[in-house]
Amino acid sequence: MNIKDSQDETLGEVRDLAVDLKGGRIVQVVVSTGGVLGVGKKYVAIPPGRFSRDRDKKVLRLSIDKQMLKTAPEFELSKWEDCCTEPRMVEVYKYYGEAPYFTTPSAAKESRTAALSPLGYVASADKLIGTQVLNNEDEKLGKVENLLVDLPAGRLVQVVVSSGGFLGLGDELSVIPPAAFKYDPKNKILRLDVTKQALADAPHFKGAQWGPVDDPKYASEVYKAYRIQPYFSTNSWEDADNTGRNTRDRDSRALTPLDQGGNKADLETTRKIRKDILARDGLSRNARNIKIITMNGQVTLRGPVNTAGEKQIVEEIANQAVPRNSVVSQIEVKTF
Repeated sequence: MNIKDSQDETLGEVRDLAVDLKGGRIVQVVVSTGGVLGVGKKYVAIPPGRFSRDRDKKVLRLSIDKQMLKTAPEFELSKWEDCCTEPRMVEVYKYYGEAPYFTTPSAAKESRTAALSPLGYVASADKLIGTQVLNNEDEKLGKVENLLVDLPAGRLVQVVVSSGGFLGLGDELSVIPPAAFKYDPKNKILRLDVTKQALADAPHFKGAQWGPVDDPKYASEVYKAYRIQPYFSTNSWEDADNTGRNTRDRDSRALTPLDQGGNKADLETTRKIRKDILARDGLSRNARNIKIITMNGQVTLRGPVNTAGEKQIVEEIANQAVPRNSVVSQIEVKTF
């Protein structure tokens, strides 16, 4: 997909996604930027939360200063493993003023917080497509046909597997939660701990008749079939973190990161508040990932935090960055 800023200027295009299959996460978006006819082209990695989708124009929006993109750390496709180490990715997140959902043991110790979600093997989405899927009995179940992603939420939602030919079901496609798989980097295959019959009984659809794969209720049934807790919010499941709420926040009636002002002052305000939040010891992952939207000098804070104390701290940090009465707080204290 093409990537444009809020002024509709082209910044680049998506080249690949670095995904953590086990965690069901998009870790980094690899972007191709600059260059003419392929000459002088540069690849950079950007946290997925920086993006919003413009459905009308069918592009991705990225609110970022062009100079910041120009001086961003380079991502070398030929050195994938080196560019996807935990320390390297933590530095990328810091560069963009974002809080990673994962952290290294040393970073956790420095911030005096417990380690966040463990990071699994970070694979190329481009290379995952076409990967063979076998069960624990070495029976072939199919191959990866596609990946369903929620980019702004940084989530790999489902893996689409062409399984019909192996199950005697014709051109059937199966949708499977990413956490159900185990990636074998040595043999470059995916393992799925199910029998052929169990896979045949799980949700699937005709290749030419894609089902309501973006319907939370349908997706919830997919997760239930594999006994995996979905990350998104449904009537029958409890939110695991603030991602489900972030999805609801993208309702057309609410402010989203797309509403972030594109001028230098607004960008700098958002960056400063995020930096000060990340520098504060003891805040939860929800508080560190709170949405910060600055437009024409006014700051809007959205999302859940774990305690009333965290809500007060985040609001105080924002109020210190802008003039009085310029902060609108829509922060909610999460109930457990």
